[in-house]
Amino acid sequence: MSMQSAQPLTRWWALTRGDVDATVAQVGLNLAQMIIPVFLLLPAGISAAFSTTHLLPGYALGFLVGSLGLAFLGIQLGRRQARSDVTSHVYGNNVPAILAYTLSIMLPVYLDQHDPVLAWEIAAAAVIWTGLIKLAMAPFARRLRAIIPVPASMTVFGTAMYSYLALILLQRLFDNPIVGLVALAIVSAAVLARLRVTRWGIPPFLVVWLIPLAIGLAIGYVRPTWQGIAPTVPWAVSLGLLQALPKVAPFFSVVIPMAVYQVLQDIAAVEGGASAGDEYDARWVVFWDGLGTLVCGLAGSIITPVVYALHPPYKAMGARIGFQVWTPVVFLPIVSLGLAMFTSQLFPWPILAAMIAYVAIGVGMATLGRVPRNYHNAVLLGFVIPAGVVVMSALNSVLPALGLSAADPAVTQALNRSVYWASIQGLGNGFLFLVLIVSASVTELIDRHFEKAAAWCLVAAGLSWLGLLHSARFGWAAAPQYALGWLGAAVVMYTARWWASRSQSQA
Repeated sequence: MSMQSAQPLTRWWALTRGDVDATVAQVGLNLAQMIIPVFLLLPAGISAAFSTTHLLPGYALGFLVGSLGLAFLGIQLGRRQARSDVTSHVYGNNVPAILAYTLSIMLPVYLDQHDPVLAWEIAAAAVIWTGLIKLAMAPFARRLRAIIPVPASMTVFGTAMYSYLALILLQRLFDNPIVGLVALAIVSAAVLARLRVTRWGIPPFLVVWLIPLAIGLAIGYVRPTWQGIAPTVPWAVSLGLLQALPKVAPFFSVVIPMAVYQVLQDIAAVEGGASAGDEYDARWVVFWDGLGTLVCGLAGSIITPVVYALHPPYKAMGARIGFQVWTPVVFLPIVSLGLAMFTSQLFPWPILAAMIAYVAIGVGMATLGRVPRNYHNAVLLGFVIPAGVVVMSALNSVLPALGLSAADPAVTQALNRSVYWASIQGLGNGFLFLVLIVSASVTELIDRHFEKAAAWCLVAAGLSWLGLLHSARFGWAAAPQYALGWLGAAVVMYTARWWASRSQSQA
């Protein structure tokens, strides 16, 4: 037994220095990302008052349920192994789902029906479906984890944060270069170089937040607008939410891939936690995520949570279980008092992006550290795949703001001439499936398991045919050319066994 585990168990609600850092980061990130739909829908004519009272409050309740469930798993693991260094899995809202459910479900319904209530009900019902799918998949999560090669699951784990989310958000470091570069310098000195911040050892992320915030206030970049206190319950319940469940069917091409993608990220996060020494049961991790997601939808939110791929860097930072308890406890009254919009202004993106720089590096290092060097080709190939979805997300966000639509043939033609739009869509739709399949098939090839490599390609062909990969539409024969391409890849990988045998005979 290690000296660490021989010490008295840390109380699960205690705030270590690392827990303070994690709480600051989690509250800031969840607030900043939660309000994204407000600004995405504003140009279309859905008022901020409607969005803040209907779309947002329910997330706080679901976030509380899921977070406390994950904290409970951490408490159980610590007691079972008599350890004081267990770190809880990290929970929070999911940017890809926020963009997908806002721009691909709620916005089209509103533009078609001009009824914000109906659009909200259908989008929240989509979140209910997402929670139900996660709960249905939870009993099989451990089996799925066993089927997926470790290098592949770690590639999914690393890609979710290191290359995808970092590429989406790290650029915001330069929303204000003065604030952003000061924040990055503090992260570099206090976190990456592990220099002690003052003789009192103040939690580094607290310094990363407060000093750049003070600079932002001083130069006028941060101008928080007080909008008063508007107490409300953390839910916006309507019978229309349940009545809207059948109306989500046309949007299953968005909901099903997003739900499965989030389950894959949960499983990858469990693998990442194992790489840091905390072995959780994937079934219970997915269950608590699913329950939290279901509560979000039933409470009227269009925002889905997910288990973040941040376990190793948070553990290295010194976070344990307390942050997973206190983050939702702090978050809930902020939302319930109507202070979400005001408080989010105190977490400007240049500061959050500097924090993301640290956790992205931690995720990347944990991925490469867990995967043996001979599989790094598969990992690095997986890391570059999200480039397509980054570009696609950016264009899908900016086109409505310009009054344009990618469905307009003239716009599509211009995009194909300039940024190869059709190719980007093929790379971006279902990108996490693509990362999984490419990294898994390469891993099996490296191990000379040619039948398994071909089987992964056949899975990709089936997903493409159904529209869960390479397609924005869910349905039969959704992406036939991609399906045919993956069948060809399966043939190549299966017949590679003869290449291998010929090479051996010639040697």
